Amino acid sequence: MSVFDKVVASMGIGSAAVDTKLKSPFIQQGEILHGMVEVKGGNTDQRIEAINLKLMTMFGHEGSDRLSSAIVDSFQLNEPFTINKGERKTIPFSIQIPHYTPVTMTDPHTQQNIPPVWIETGIDIRHAIDPKDKDYVAVEPSTIHENIIDAIKVIGFKFRQMESQNTPAWVKTKRPFVQQFEFIPTYGKYNRKLDELEVYILQGDRETTVYFEIDKRSKGSMAAFKEKFNLDDYRGSVTLDNQQILINRSRVSDSFEQIIDNVL
Repeated sequence: MSVFDKVVASMGIGSAAVDTKLKSPFIQQGEILHGMVEVKGGNTDQRIEAINLKLMTMFGHEGSDRLSSAIVDSFQLNEPFTINKGERKTIPFSIQIPHYTPVTMTDPHTQQNIPPVWIETGIDIRHAIDPKDKDYVAVEPSTIHENIIDAIKVIGFKFRQMESQNTPAWVKTKRPFVQQFEFIPTYGKYNRKLDELEVYILQGDRETTVYFEIDKRSKGSMAAFKEKFNLDDYRGSVTLDNQQILINRSRVSDSFEQIIDNVL
């Protein structure tokens, strides 16, 4: 092993390469993501301290065009090992995607997932630039999320959009981002009484807390003033048992209906 080979490998030239292959790029919140990491040795033997997988996403900031990246979760796959010159080594993995992983949708113009969610693979090589790989995944909502969204639709709301944003101060979570689901009333008793309903779904192992913001439609001469200062916005939260969400969606609808009726 020449000194020259060691030097160029430390600069990332002729170093080991990494390629992650997912069994499927489609995953549901809370499910197991299966795949394998292939490491190909470079021009010299190298010590691999660790293979790290990071589940990543992007989120926005209200009132700004700025975007920030965030680690949803991270995983270390292996103990240290040496990859020999030209050797190929495959390491399979199975990792659980957290329930708070953002749901993605396909942008009709770019055909890309929004918000972007991806697996970033890095190998930690002593005294060298770490090779990296990026693989995008499409994330579908958990059954809990789906039932809550459907329960809101049943009482007269239409899903309008969703976005990942920095966590509002009144939403109690340590994560830097949350996903907002926005609805507008289209029929029934809330039509023309509300402008929109925004919810944040924080699913836990046994319970799910839904934070909500109800935007009541303003009327009269003070309407513009109230809208400017958000004086018709009502915020709160409700915690629901996961089993009840799964087996009794109508009860979830009743809970939201009661909350909104109290506001009106």
